[in-house]
This record gives sequence, structure tokens and C-alpha cells, in this order.
Amino acid sequence: MNPPQARYEFGDFVLDVGRQRLSRRASGDVVPLAAKAFDMLVFLVEHTGEALDKETLLHALWPGVIVEENSLAQCISTLRQALGETRHDNRYIATLARKGYRFVAPVTRCDAPDVMPESPAPTSLAASGRPRWLPALGLVGVAMLVALGLRLHAVEAPVAVLAAPTLAVLPFKALVPADSDPSLEMGMADSLIGALGVADGYAIAPLSSVRQFALRDVDPLAAGRELGVGHVLEGSLQRSADRLRVSVRLLRVVDGRLLWTQTFDERFTGVFEIQDSIAARVRTALKVDAPPRDPARYSGRTRDPEAYALYARGRYAWTRQTESSLRNGIQHYEQAIARDPDYALAYAGLSDSYALLGVLGIEAPHEVFPLARAAAEHALALDPHLASAHSALGHVQLQYEHNVPAAAASYGKASALDPALALNEHRRSLLFAMQGDTERALATSMHAQQLEPLWLAVRASPGNFLYYAGRFEEAIAVAENVLALNEGADNARCMLIRNLIATGKHARALRELDRAPLQMPASHALRAQALALSGKRAEATQELARVMALSDRRYVAAYDIALIHAALADRESAFLWLERAIQDRSTLLVFLAQEPMFAALRDDPRFDALVARVGIARATSK
Repeated sequence: MNPPQARYEFGDFVLDVGRQRLSRRASGDVVPLAAKAFDMLVFLVEHTGEALDKETLLHALWPGVIVEENSLAQCISTLRQALGETRHDNRYIATLARKGYRFVAPVTRCDAPDVMPESPAPTSLAASGRPRWLPALGLVGVAMLVALGLRLHAVEAPVAVLAAPTLAVLPFKALVPADSDPSLEMGMADSLIGALGVADGYAIAPLSSVRQFALRDVDPLAAGRELGVGHVLEGSLQRSADRLRVSVRLLRVVDGRLLWTQTFDERFTGVFEIQDSIAARVRTALKVDAPPRDPARYSGRTRDPEAYALYARGRYAWTRQTESSLRNGIQHYEQAIARDPDYALAYAGLSDSYALLGVLGIEAPHEVFPLARAAAEHALALDPHLASAHSALGHVQLQYEHNVPAAAASYGKASALDPALALNEHRRSLLFAMQGDTERALATSMHAQQLEPLWLAVRASPGNFLYYAGRFEEAIAVAENVLALNEGADNARCMLIRNLIATGKHARALRELDRAPLQMPASHALRAQALALSGKRAEATQELARVMALSDRRYVAAYDIALIHAALADRESAFLWLERAIQDRSTLLVFLAQEPMFAALRDDPRFDALVARVGIARATSK
């Protein structure tokens, strides 16, 4: 006969160690417990009435690894919640001030014969590779084995081999929420993603894929399952004056096993050494060889920790892509450069931020694109191998200078240096779309999406390409899919409205415009267009007057005003404002040859002359 399996009853609960299950005595309902919480409960119950100090519990639950006491406190808190204990109601677990814990509920052991488990979910060490004999031995036995210097991993049960092993580095969390610095927390993840690189087919989830977890209180294993990765690295950090405390854990998603954990408490000047140490330990734990030094990933950086922190704030601000965040990001980049004048990455980030102010129509292109070019050139003078700087220069060459060959060459250099730079692939897709090569634009955009699956700007861009190709219903579907993921995706909402106007759905377009203000390319024209094309000419004229008054206070692209006049069927005014658009380098001029709203102007020789002056030829879709 098989030996009996330990089964305990206490209070309202039944703890079945053999089946790895905690259930309610009356109803039989299973109480879900994470792996560590279940193992903690087993250990406490097996030592009912004993005063267990924190050191004993740490050694028993995390044998052979260094874990901070906060992990123990979190595990106890989770367990108390599962048992229904309130803050001052310690029916099961009593806290021993400054010492440890004691299980105080009366426990009855009523073992059951060993039977085949009912395929339980892997909620504890027994289901996650712990040897089958460990439940009977008890976790105290584990602690004894560790004390004797034995290594449990020598007798681990085999685990399934992942077909495509991957790692996600989750955004770090603030150790003290009140002291949160999202830019530094995201920057730490970003730096580690870059430092870990790719080796032997071991892929790292891009920053855009994990960014969603920065503001979500989610279990790291749940995040790993959502991302479809094999392992997750999570961490917390706290900066106080010149000190930095960083705690990290590497977890295996399939079974929740803790592979490595460590806490660093250093001067902030040691942040780069901390990142290098974490990357090295992760590679060791995952048995991944260190990749060869990649100039695109490791060049352009700084050794000044304060400059790095400022750069991280600038990069975080750029991702939000609002007027205030972009201006704030520029300040941070400039401060980083003031601390380290040789910080090439900061110059590249500065270039991207200036350019985006022009693209979104926040500032006049003449004001910001020359600054963007100067920053990109300076970055390349400091580091010719910096892929992001080549891409930033190409963006200026295409969007502002309309120099297609130069832009294509810059994008090509960036791609050769860093094929995984999604922003560069996104920009290359724009280049193809501007030339009317819709299919190639869509294919390149898909590649960018594969590199950065959750970057919504990349997901939305095919809608623009389809709009210019006259495939409006397909474009609407793209926009609606993106907005289903994030209602705040302004680029998708703007693109949806443009396509609704093109398909005659003017009432719905106006409803979308009423949701919230937009600051996107062509956004100043949208309301007047919808009104004019729906026959409300007087209201459209009033809206045009409002836009003109606004242009006295801030930049409004001449291209937007030309769109309004075209909707009002005022051909001469439309051509007048297109001429002014060429003078002010309105950023949407790059799509002039394909703009559906100018269809009525194409039979006029002046239109072809304007297209020729822009310099981006109208091509047929391939």
C-alpha cells in the first residue's frame, strides 16, 4: 500500500497536502492559493503552536536563495486574506512582534490513503518540480537539507521544455508607492531589455509589450501568461537622495518557480553596475550565453547616473506624445545633455521629440525640424553606430525635407545597425505609403507590429495607408480595433474620423469629434469638413472662422485650412492655402498626391505642379 497523504483540518478549512488543495470544510469549495502561500500554510500547519522566526521561514520557503523580509510579509498577507482574517482578527496566524509568526488554530490530522491526484492546477512546489516525497517530509525537512548543504535542484522533476523560450522584463514598481518615479522604473526595465539582448534564439519581449503593466497591479505570472513568455523578471526600486535600493526576482511562468532573487542597496552612482549584474545573473539562471556586443544596443550611452535618470524621464515623456509631455521631455533631454555633452542617445531622443512637435502640428515645422536635424547630426557625430540617430535623421529628411533617397539611405543604415528597431520600421512603412506603394507599406508596418506588438501607433498606421489608398472601410476596421484596446488612442480616433468623413458618415464623425479635443495631423480641419460635406455650409463657414482665429494665437497647418476650403468646394482658396502649405512645410504634404479630399482638384494642372514641388511622386500601388 502507498503511504498515507497528510490531510489537516482546522477552523473552517481542510488542507490536503497530497492533492495540493485547500478547501472549505462545509461546502468543499476550493480556495485558490499561489504556490508560495500554499507552501507557507503547509509549513505553519505542520508546526502548529511553534514560534517560527523569520529566518526559519525564509530558509524553509526560499531554500538556497536570498530573499528580503518584505517577500515573507507579502506571503503572510496573501495567506491571511485567503483564510478570511481581518487586520485584528488572528484566528489562524498570530504575529510575534519583531520576531515571526505562529499558527494558533487547533489542527487535527486525518490522513487519507494516497490516490492519484485529480490533475490539480500547479499551485505549489509539488506541482512545480518539487520531488514527490517533499510533502511527506515537510518543509522543515527542506530546511534541514539546505542546512546540510544539499541541493534540491539535483533531484528536481523534469519540466516541459518551452518551444520558444522568451523573457519579459516587467516595468519596475516603487518599493514605496508614494515615492514612485515612473520614468526611472520604466527606464530600468528598458535598460535591462537592451542589456540582455537576444542570444541563441532567446527572445526578449519589447518595451511596448510590457509597458501596459506599469500602471496595473498584476501578478507577474499572470503577466507572463498574458504575454506568452517562459520567464518574467520583476523588480522594485526606491531612490532616496544618493541611495538606490533594487530588488529583483526571476520567475518561471509554467510553474511559478523562483529561479533567482536578489536585493541591491547601493549609491545611485552604481545603477549601471546593478543593471550589468542583473543581466549577468539572468543569463546564468536561464543558461543563455552572453550575446556579442552589439553597437546599436550598447553605443551612445552615458556613465553619468543622473544624466541617465534624466534621459529615462525624457524617453518616458516621449511615449505619452502630448504637447505637455513632449515639451517636458525636451527639457529632460537637454538637462541630460548638460550633464553629459557626449550622451548620443539623449541627442537622438531630443531629435525625435522636436520632430513630433512638428508632425502633430503643435509647432510650426520651420521652428522645430531644423532643431531635430541638428540634434540627430550631433548624435551621429558622437556615435556613427547609433541606429536611433540614423532613423531620427531619416525622419527629418523625409517628413520635412522631402528627400526620399536620403531618408531611405538613413533608414537603411538604422536597419542594418539594429534590425529590431520598431520605430525605424514604422518610419520605413510611412515612406512606402507616401509613394503610393500601399502593399509594401502594409507589409513593413506588419513587421514593425511584430517587433512591438502592443505599440498602438504602429497598429493604427495601416489605417492611414488604407485611407490614402481609398480603402476606407478597411481603414475604419483598423481604427475600431485599436480603439477597442485603448479609447485614448488619439491617432486611431483621428484616422477613424477621416475615414468616416470620406465614406459620408458625417454625423458619426461629428459625434467622435465631440468626445475629446484632438491634436493630430489634419485635426483642425475635421469638424469643418464634416459639416461642409453634410450640407451644413453656414456652420462649416463658422468653424473655418474659428480655426482662422485660432491660427492667430498658435500654429495651425496651412494644409488643414486647404482641406476645409476643398470641402467647401472653394477651389481657388484651396490652391492658395496649398501654396502656403508648401511654404510652411505642413507635414501632411508628403501625402498630397494621394489625399482623397483633394480629388476634385486633380484635374487642374496646378495640382500636379504642387505635387512635383513637394518632390514625392505619385506611384501606383504594387
